Amino acid sequence: MTRVDLSPNGNTLVWITQNAAAQTVVMFDVSSNKTLRQIQIGSELKVRDVRWADDAIILLTVSVVDTSLDYLKNYRITNRFELFRTFAADVSGGPLRLLLMTDDRAFVGGAKLYAWRTPTPNTVVMSTWDYSSIAQAPVRDTRIVSKRKDSGWIHKIFIVDTRSGKGKPIETGTSFTDGWVVDAAGVPVARSEWDPGHAQYRVLAKSSAGWQEIYNAAESGRLKTYGLTRDGRAIVAIGNADGGSHRKMWALPLDGTPRKILLEDHATDVEYPIVDRYSGAAVGAYLGGDLQEIRWFDQEFEKRQKSVERAFAHRQVEVSGLSESKRRMIAKVASPSQAPVYYLVDFDKHSADIIGEAYPGLVGVSLGEMKFLHYKARDGADIPAYLTLPPGSSGKGLPLVVLPHGGPESRDYLEFNWWVQFLATRGYAVLQPQFRGSTGFGEAHRLAGYRQWGYRMQDDVTDGVRSMIEQGIANAKQVCIVGASYGGYAALAGAAFTPDLYACAISVAGVSDLPAMLGHIKVSTANGSESNQLAYWHEHIGSEFDQKVIDRSPARFAASIKAPILLMQGVDDSVVPIRQSEIMDRALTELQLPHRFVKLAGEDHWLSRGETRTQVLRECESFLAQYLHPAPPATH
Repeated sequence: MTRVDLSPNGNTLVWITQNAAAQTVVMFDVSSNKTLRQIQIGSELKVRDVRWADDAIILLTVSVVDTSLDYLKNYRITNRFELFRTFAADVSGGPLRLLLMTDDRAFVGGAKLYAWRTPTPNTVVMSTWDYSSIAQAPVRDTRIVSKRKDSGWIHKIFIVDTRSGKGKPIETGTSFTDGWVVDAAGVPVARSEWDPGHAQYRVLAKSSAGWQEIYNAAESGRLKTYGLTRDGRAIVAIGNADGGSHRKMWALPLDGTPRKILLEDHATDVEYPIVDRYSGAAVGAYLGGDLQEIRWFDQEFEKRQKSVERAFAHRQVEVSGLSESKRRMIAKVASPSQAPVYYLVDFDKHSADIIGEAYPGLVGVSLGEMKFLHYKARDGADIPAYLTLPPGSSGKGLPLVVLPHGGPESRDYLEFNWWVQFLATRGYAVLQPQFRGSTGFGEAHRLAGYRQWGYRMQDDVTDGVRSMIEQGIANAKQVCIVGASYGGYAALAGAAFTPDLYACAISVAGVSDLPAMLGHIKVSTANGSESNQLAYWHEHIGSEFDQKVIDRSPARFAASIKAPILLMQGVDDSVVPIRQSEIMDRALTELQLPHRFVKLAGEDHWLSRGETRTQVLRECESFLAQYLHPAPPATH
């Protein structure tokens, strides 16, 4: 059971269930204890989100892989695009209705939902790209390709009828618009613009005189907007607007007066807000650092949260759904060593009833103990990390799996993790290093990862392994590096650049050739060299022609690898092309190095299908047992 939500009147639940191969959306009446409707999702689709528009209609977002460019495979180019679509569905039955993404938008990636509760019944507010022949500048010279601003594609925001699916534009942005801010009624009041070619970020507010700029910053000052303050007079944004050491929460007044700090912590970052789904206002925010902490702005929300937390001592409580009256709540309750359980909390009855479990098979199973620690990098920097020990373990002389996260501008948390706990129950200690480049530990820590693929970021992972060995936690002859996405790159880089450290390596959808990856991004994005994505990766990795980038590509240094390699990747990966694993496979094959390449049929970058996750875990279990030879875990 995932994505549990509660209708505004507090009487009906919706959730997604997933078995080995299929997903089902379930609508359930609380008072009668009966299922009202079930929607079976086809195997080619993946449910990404489900929420209530009102008491009678749910909004169901799914994605599907677009393979319309398969003809390019003859040129060794495999382009995959994930198309996201939102449908409206009635609890009472009837067909699903596609919202907004019809006609000329059939091949646009998706639309973002900004308001699903508006004063006008049966309407939501969404934004997407829209083509305008008027906006396309005619070619009057010898240009072969138009520039992005002349392409004709502009960003618009629409009010959409959930009965017909039709949308009507209510505001028009530009080819550089990357986000909107709407008020409690769903009316657009501001938008943000990002021009990567000029590294220019702006926020503009709607006024009687038109769109007025209220914030302008270079790339280091880019913000992410999250709606309005409770009084509706300012935009809530998070970022490093003042060049400080940590990200703060800001108020950008719509009238253009100077920005103000809403929340800051001198020891850590403000990561993201907690938003009232009915008013759209920020009522609290999560802080980063070692252990996530909530800072509340709204006393009623804080009181409600703490009352539920007292009932579930030593566990983490997350609000998954809330009625409009705030008298009923869906609480997702978990801990690092306990899989999530969903409860229906009724504040009037002072009750909390179990709805269901995210992982029913783990009920009553002893899981690993997860803790936070720090270690020193070779240059003296302090590196945060999480260590999970097998259940019942002494914590000494263990086979170790180091599991660097993806991103790399991401992070791990002290929370339940299905992959980590699977490894721990098989007898492995699991180290999750928050290497430089990770978010949530300050701007200096994040920015220290720029252009450090295979260098400082990799050194931090290496130093974490050596710290575990020096402390006697890990057996130096039983260490494997495992990861997905950037973590998959780190796994291959570990095997290539520190060949004596690892007994094996597992890469899931990992990058193996940096110049080839940068080239793929350039040719596969609609805006080519002007794309946001390419600008970001050039900034984060470097140029494909830079020798330092070439020298940190594991596939080009496969001859140094000693450890057996397991490669796994989804055939339909739209983020890292499967050719990255194919390049590594070819390099290892030519050198006759021990490895195995598993192509995951019908799978994407995120291992979205339950049956594929099971397959990946089984492959990991077999491979690790072959090369690390763990002792049987303790039983209880």
